[in-house]
Amino acid sequence: MSKALQWKLKPVLLSIVFSFICIYIILKFSTREEKQNQLPIIGYDSENLFSEVYNYQHVKNELVVWDEPTGISNQSSPGEQGIAVVTSPEDYGKRNQAYTLYGFNQFTSDKISFNRSLPDPRPQECKITKYQSRLPTVSVVIIFHNEGWSTLLRTVHSVLNRSPSKLLHEIILCDDYSQKEHLKKQLEDYIIPYPKIKLVRTSEREGLIRARVHGANHANGDIIIFLDSHCEANVGWLPPLVSEIEKNYRCVTCPTVDFIDHDSFYYRGVDPYIRGTFNWRFDYKERGITEHQKAARKSVTEGVRSPVMAGGLFAISKKFWEELGKYDPGMYVWGGEQYEISFKLWMCGGEMLNMPCSRVGHVYRRNVPYTYNKPFASLINFKRVAEVWMDEFKEFLYRGNPMVRSQNAGNISERIKVRERNKCKSFKWYLLNVANDTVRTRYEPDRASGEIENTHTKLCLDTYGANAGRKIKLSKCGQRNSNQIFRWTYIYELHQYPEECLDARYADMDNVYIEKCHEMGGNQKFLYDKDTNQIKHSGTGLCLSVPNEDSPTHPVIEACDLKSVRQLWKIQLSKDSTIPEWAKIAEDLPLRPIPP
Repeated sequence: MSKALQWKLKPVLLSIVFSFICIYIILKFSTREEKQNQLPIIGYDSENLFSEVYNYQHVKNELVVWDEPTGISNQSSPGEQGIAVVTSPEDYGKRNQAYTLYGFNQFTSDKISFNRSLPDPRPQECKITKYQSRLPTVSVVIIFHNEGWSTLLRTVHSVLNRSPSKLLHEIILCDDYSQKEHLKKQLEDYIIPYPKIKLVRTSEREGLIRARVHGANHANGDIIIFLDSHCEANVGWLPPLVSEIEKNYRCVTCPTVDFIDHDSFYYRGVDPYIRGTFNWRFDYKERGITEHQKAARKSVTEGVRSPVMAGGLFAISKKFWEELGKYDPGMYVWGGEQYEISFKLWMCGGEMLNMPCSRVGHVYRRNVPYTYNKPFASLINFKRVAEVWMDEFKEFLYRGNPMVRSQNAGNISERIKVRERNKCKSFKWYLLNVANDTVRTRYEPDRASGEIENTHTKLCLDTYGANAGRKIKLSKCGQRNSNQIFRWTYIYELHQYPEECLDARYADMDNVYIEKCHEMGGNQKFLYDKDTNQIKHSGTGLCLSVPNEDSPTHPVIEACDLKSVRQLWKIQLSKDSTIPEWAKIAEDLPLRPIPP
């Protein structure tokens, strides 16, 4: 190439190089700015997924302490600060009528403000915890059937008063075919001034499970929160539930459910570090976290991983709710739905956290005030859960609760498709990775079974068919009466079908009681010494005995005495500890201690 041509091309080449440099600089800065505006999204498969789940774009969020809502009554009216309201004797008739109609003391509830103040039982750290300044919106779904006026509206106002307005998209009141007049036009008129309250009704009695689905179908918020119709949301309840779901839409969060007394409406905070679990009868149980788990916690405000939810109070993103197929529409009324939703959310890629900083009080009814024309509803529900989600471990349930096996589960093909579509893991994986220290998976044969006979008096322990809370008595042995038959279980309970156990305590050494089994040892743990024939109560260190009288009618506990013939008992010890074939599937699961 001639020098003249090189000289002519030099400006052209320099222009091309300069242009490339400019383009590079422009692209470099624009890309960096774009990356700054589109931060990585924790818990999502892609950046686009966030906007598919929530109704806003994910941006860098400032952490703030959310302002506490106002509107809470602080006057000196009954029940303020959660103080008990005692019914006077002259009003016992009205109280009893209220129990018949509602299952709790609605007469007392009606004296308490809809906006009453509550004690704040949260750990101190919860009160200064910062959450994202922008969070997803919430639809609170409240199902009711013939609910009392004041308990329903106290639930509603507690949500309105204690929920940040920019988070609370709506409250959906779903009436499951109520018949009471105050829940018709009176309720419709009452909610007119409250634009965030939406009232929907079922066209027939659906039961709690299907009514929740009906209510959730009307939800337009990013997150659905289910509450019962006799609750009180406490201060700061909402941000802890929502913030974890904002990080991971497959995270389900549950508030710490505080206790509201069904008679006095006394509000009491509970231990927030509790996990839900179950036994092989499908009785819901609660366990504490282990010392190792406590030590590993970075903060008291962290959520607690829980294998099973208590039932009616939880938050879930609308997207994950729909991915999981909502509740099983083949289930009836209530019972078993907490196992179905808990198993599948864990097995299908989610997680569940109990939040210590979110507190919601709940009234536990003394009695169920309504009927539903579907016998064995909960057993049918259990069968559907077992057949869809529990794989070969369903045999543990069928052995623990034999009536479940004989139920007709109906058509479960659509529920199996939900499991296949979500590529859900096995139930063995769930037991191994989620419930590994809360559910007993090894075969645990009874240590003894039959009558418990005092050899001195020839009298046997007898419940006389009494329910939980009643005193154990003594009666003549050999009557072939199921009230005299006990199992001394693998975990040292003196257990009587279906789920009641001997219970003793220091406070009342003159009596022994029958109480609902809690599987936590303590008052219900009894040790039998085959050499001395004494039954020792682990909780007190005392021995089971009969009173020193001519015709004893009930057992007592007293200081152990090897010379006392009144402390001699005979129990038929079991000899066969062979592991049956159906139980061998659990033998390779690691055995971990179950915490109290």
